[in-house]
Amino acid sequence: MEEEISNQIVLAPHEKQEFDEFKRQKRVTEARGIIRKIELNLTQPQAERSALRRVVRDGEKLGIGGICVQPYLVKPCKEYLGTGSPVSIVACISHGGADVTDIKVKQLKRAIKDGADIVEITAPIPAVKESSWGYVKREFKKLKKAAKKVALRINLEAPLLTSQELTKLCVLLCECGIPCVRTASDAYGSGADEEDIKIIKNALKDKAAIKADGVDSAGRMATLTDLGASIAGSSAALTLAAGILAEAER
Repeated sequence: MEEEISNQIVLAPHEKQEFDEFKRQKRVTEARGIIRKIELNLTQPQAERSALRRVVRDGEKLGIGGICVQPYLVKPCKEYLGTGSPVSIVACISHGGADVTDIKVKQLKRAIKDGADIVEITAPIPAVKESSWGYVKREFKKLKKAAKKVALRINLEAPLLTSQELTKLCVLLCECGIPCVRTASDAYGSGADEEDIKIIKNALKDKAAIKADGVDSAGRMATLTDLGASIAGSSAALTLAAGILAEAER
């Protein structure tokens, strides 16, 4: 018993305070790393320029990874963020994917000109449903070429596809060197179905990153990360990030 007591480490009050502060800083650093993986979805048709400045300010303060907007808001978003901001501007193009390739290419180039850091374009869903894989592959190659050094991400709209279509689409994406995919927007059902993510992860074979959409809690984000997602999209990103940071500060 005496030996056990002698082996116990007793910290002085100031040492305990320093140790507690070290643990808090470690938690906050880890939390900020998680928050950097979150992107705010601000792609609703009713999203207005008047709300953008506040969202940009709050997003930068919290340290989220990106703000996703429709092409109309890319330029003002760039103006509000300024040069050198760690927050990426993600231009979301062709929701539904029905635009012809030439239109998508023009929209991509315009988004880059306006200041987009990442361009997210919906796959040609009608062509996929018709099994026009030659068209799909040609589109991906043209988009990849037009994107140049800007990061390109393809929105799969997984809820609209069969498992076979989803697998084939992911294989083509890898063949064309697309570096990242988004599971789906929230326009056609769940943005992050777990079974879809498993299919996508298996088909990509770690050749492309995965953005899982529709994340509404830290627990949900952890689940999707475990399944293979490295980016989380959420329309409630600011609330989610604030909650993660608050928990770390305790």
